[in-house]
Amino acid sequence: MSTNAHRRMGGTALVAGSLALLLHLAVLPATAQDGAAPRDIPEGFVLPGPPPVNAPEAEEAKPPSPAETPVSPMSFARTPEKGTTDWPCIQRRVETISPAQIWNGPDVANAANVERTDAMRVLADQIVARRLPLDEAAMMVKDFVAELPENGRGATATAIVTDILDRLNKERGEVMVGIERYGAKQKALAKRLREQSSEFARLRQQPDAAPTEIENARQALLWDTRIFDERRQSLTYVCEVPVLIEQRAFGLGRAIASAL
Repeated sequence: MSTNAHRRMGGTALVAGSLALLLHLAVLPATAQDGAAPRDIPEGFVLPGPPPVNAPEAEEAKPPSPAETPVSPMSFARTPEKGTTDWPCIQRRVETISPAQIWNGPDVANAANVERTDAMRVLADQIVARRLPLDEAAMMVKDFVAELPENGRGATATAIVTDILDRLNKERGEVMVGIERYGAKQKALAKRLREQSSEFARLRQQPDAAPTEIENARQALLWDTRIFDERRQSLTYVCEVPVLIEQRAFGLGRAIASAL
């Protein structure tokens, strides 16, 4: 056998081995960037997450009387809710940011009675934009609230908080839908790579397979593997966007509260 033939066989074996390792790793959720330091979380920030689904209800917390003792001590357990299979991030998927997570000021229920002015709408549109640094946005909203008449300042500030949260939750929801589409495409590409790998292995085992056909299959496998790996690396950045939006909501809520 010629030296070129040996090299070609070694190269194809290396591709197949690398692909198997890649596909094994690809099914795992994305982790933080290699070597990157954890992102600083503001003091007091509450990371949103779904409540436990297997915990007893609050009214079941007190010990039951002997007559009320259930037959099974695990009768309170419920089947966990089925999670989305297309969510590719290691971060938990939480639908919305609630007001309680970012605001400890006046009751947000009173915000519905506040008439929105053009200045309030313009302010909300400006400070939710992520292209504006958070510290500048926080200063803008603090100055705005500080200049409001003292009578009714709390209600107006609460209205601004709810308007900001509505805008950020809408943006965050659109981002999460895009992330799920991203995850679905990755799943489809991973399936195609597995099929291509099987086809490539089958061709190599056929004694009458044309060298051109084998090489074309190898090149297609290499190309799709490269695309898959690049998209997997990009996923670490994509998955951070909802968290950045949450941090922005918390930072703006804290800035408004400090101006009251």
